[in-house]
Amino acid sequence: MKKYFLIILLTGIFNASGQGFITEKGLNFSLSGFIKNDFILDSRKNAEAVDGLYTLWPLRPEYDENGSDLNAVPSARMFSISSRLTTRFSGLEIGSARVGATLELDFTGGDAANSVRLRHAYTSFSWPRTQLIFGRTWHPTFVEKVFPGVMALNTGVPFQVFNRSPQLRLTHQLTKGFDLIAAAVYQINYINFGPDPVTGASVASSRYQRNALWPNLHLQGQFYNDHWVAGAGIDWKIIQPREFTIGDNGRKYVTSEKLSSWAALGYVKYTRGKLEVKAKSMYGQNVSESLLAGGYAVASRDQATGFETYTPTNHLFSFINIFYGDTWKPGLFLGYMKNMGTTVHPAGNFYARGADVDVCYRISPQITWKYKNFMASWEPEVTSVSYGRIDYSDKGRVKDASFVTNYRSLLTIFYLF
Repeated sequence: MKKYFLIILLTGIFNASGQGFITEKGLNFSLSGFIKNDFILDSRKNAEAVDGLYTLWPLRPEYDENGSDLNAVPSARMFSISSRLTTRFSGLEIGSARVGATLELDFTGGDAANSVRLRHAYTSFSWPRTQLIFGRTWHPTFVEKVFPGVMALNTGVPFQVFNRSPQLRLTHQLTKGFDLIAAAVYQINYINFGPDPVTGASVASSRYQRNALWPNLHLQGQFYNDHWVAGAGIDWKIIQPREFTIGDNGRKYVTSEKLSSWAALGYVKYTRGKLEVKAKSMYGQNVSESLLAGGYAVASRDQATGFETYTPTNHLFSFINIFYGDTWKPGLFLGYMKNMGTTVHPAGNFYARGADVDVCYRISPQITWKYKNFMASWEPEVTSVSYGRIDYSDKGRVKDASFVTNYRSLLTIFYLF
């Protein structure tokens, strides 16, 4: 029955295209982007990617035989790999929908750097009050209208979501100045941690979400006018960490145990004249796929079969970002992250980023000068993080934590086109 329905549907589409249902208004193509060069000076080693261009927080101190910190090593680097190319296509209509596509690349493909990375690749269908996006773009928790305007490639991580994933996203204008956003998201590059099927070691993979079948579901309401943007959203995700377990007898047992987790966010932006103020907070469980702290832990384990249950970590992420100016534009970024432990007492391994991190904060002023297509910026950055021991008897909270700090200086030169 389904086969015949599909044949009828396809036949109707092709007939409609012959009757003017699909029309071409003239293909439009645009190319934009920028050339970006960065010089970075750090006071110590950091948890990082892309050769240090993308940073999270300072590494935990590791001491040698003389009590000297092996990670207190300053470094200096220069990059041009975050340069970017964006292409946009339009000119096709299907029924009353305007169809367009976006493809964006840069050159930060991995820690080896200088390799092409796919940033965005999606097709959009637009009606007067509705837009449907199918493809890879920012995760809806990123909030494109309210994200930090920092020069650092990490875009405010670990206080702000950084995640681009394949998705189906619907944005509908309920009334003037108020949108309802709904999305179904799958993982591919931005992925959760979980146990290796054989060794049990913590690894990152998209299979944990794939095996759970369900997409990451998101719902958000967003208000906007000439001066304000404000909104709130809720996010739900389910993963399946294991396909089978191994008992103490060495035998394998099929399992389908899953972990469900939630995130909730609220944000606001105010602009008037040369002033721009942004703020956002998110409470998140198991949000490691967005390059944030967190994950989950084993809550219980059956010794005979190896069967496990899981408990998510709980974190609070917040930032405030202020700018004022035009040609000369000073700014300030303040970020704060807090580990609030797991939902129930953990009883086994953590599959998480920064499970032993209690608090992280960042203070980062900025001064930018822009003239036509040229822009230069200097952004000093102070990032402090506290490491401690995980208390398994108190829901995985971090105790006896002490701070370590990295001082970064970032000089950036742009040519925009």
